[in-house]
Amino acid sequence: MSTHRVLRRMATVINTQGLHRGEQFAVRGPIDHLDICAIAYVVAEDRPAPAVFFTDECASLDLIEASEPAMTAIRAISAVLSSDVCETNGQPDYIEHVSNWAATTPTNATRPPTTSEVIGRILRAADAIDHAASQTTGIRPGHTDAYGFCLTCRGHGALMVDGEEIPYEDLSPRRKQGHDLGHRFYRNTSKPCPDCDGQDRATDAAVSAYEASF
Repeated sequence: MSTHRVLRRMATVINTQGLHRGEQFAVRGPIDHLDICAIAYVVAEDRPAPAVFFTDECASLDLIEASEPAMTAIRAISAVLSSDVCETNGQPDYIEHVSNWAATTPTNATRPPTTSEVIGRILRAADAIDHAASQTTGIRPGHTDAYGFCLTCRGHGALMVDGEEIPYEDLSPRRKQGHDLGHRFYRNTSKPCPDCDGQDRATDAAVSAYEASF
């Protein structure tokens, strides 16, 4: 699963299942609530929350740090936060940075980020990855294929549609016979593709509409 999709899926999980902001990386309940970094791990690895998430922070950290797709997503979120990455043993601690941001009240504030604010920042990280990909390769996940061609028109910039009915006087003799029997004939015409700019690239409007469907 791409980092873009991991982040999008994280936002969906938080929206439907909530977010854990307390001790440990998860808490039991009718619906288990997970820390933001635990959600990154569960989504990236496509597995249920390990038991250690509920009981052992050190073992949880080891698991998350060992998952490269989870860490890539966590680093992407860290990159769009306004605070600096903290360090542990002289190394950037992205898990601490992201987890603390989502769970604690920042200076000059009265509360931690709301769930909507956390989701918004995750989606911003996904957008940043999407934008970077479009700048370097022309590929926009959900809109283009692996070569950057629009998925709607397959890179033609236009769609073939049934156009206006062909006037009777323009029909061939055989088609005139068909017309007399009740058949109607139409020219195949084209219209601009609604999802790309005519040069094989998805437009911002198409991207916005796609993202609104999540």
